This record gives sequence, C-alpha cells and structure tokens, in this order.
Amino acid sequence: MGLFRHPHLVRGIVHTSEGAFHIERGIADVPDEVGSALGWTRVEDEPPQMIEQVRTGSKPADAPARHAGAL
Repeated sequence: MGLFRHPHLVRGIVHTSEGAFHIERGIADVPDEVGSALGWTRVEDEPPQMIEQVRTGSKPADAPARHAGAL
C-alpha cells in the first residue's frame, strides 16, 4: 500500500472496485495497483516540502496570511 494524492478531493471516502478508501488532506492510503490505475500521484514522488506540509498541516511560507480584517 502506498500514499496517493487524490486529484480533487480533500476529505471523504472514495469507493473503487477494490474497496472504499478514506481521504484526509487529499491523501489516501491505497494499494499501489489501485492508485496507479486511477492515475493518482504517488506522494513519495512529490517534493519533500509538499510531503512535510501534508504531514504537519502547515501552509507554504509564501502563502498570504488571512485574518478577520482582510478582504
């Protein structure tokens, strides 16, 4: 089993012919054959910075800050 990024879902459950898989922060732990067959990007193939952001839930340093006064 490997970690794969779903192309558009961030959270939920995806149902495939191989079973149902939980998606959290856009990542699902699915068998390699399923993730590859669906064309999902393997998380280990992404840049290390992206993987760390998924694990910690942090945003990139260059992302704009949001606060109550911002429009």
